[in-house]
Amino acid sequence: MGGQRMPDYIVISVMHTLREHRYITLWAEDDKGYRWRLSRAGRYSNDRIMAHLDYYNTGSNIAVPVAIVESLARPGNPRDFDGVTLDMPVSELLAVPNTKDVWKTLLANVIAPTKYKPHPEYPGARRRKEAA
Repeated sequence: MGGQRMPDYIVISVMHTLREHRYITLWAEDDKGYRWRLSRAGRYSNDRIMAHLDYYNTGSNIAVPVAIVESLARPGNPRDFDGVTLDMPVSELLAVPNTKDVWKTLLANVIAPTKYKPHPEYPGARRRKEAA
């Protein structure tokens, strides 16, 4: 190939993003927890994601190119985040809003089809019926 580098991905936790959350939950670096702030999200290589699709892209989690996720991020409310100081640049406050339109874009850009159909929760989403 002509040396074209594959994009990096951000893993999004569909199952850890709840309807009442203002922001979508992102995986931290090296599978070590979850973050709302984009600056704290892990960046995962295409090779790593593809080698473990059954872990990173199941439907409970989805892998989306960094550029797509970054394009959807907006400045969040500083009171919503731990460790924020008044002198931080706005770029440290970027988070991905938990809205229907954002989820539509994220789901349209998933690295590969998922094992399970993702069911994101966001304000106004149809509630899933509980299994009897």
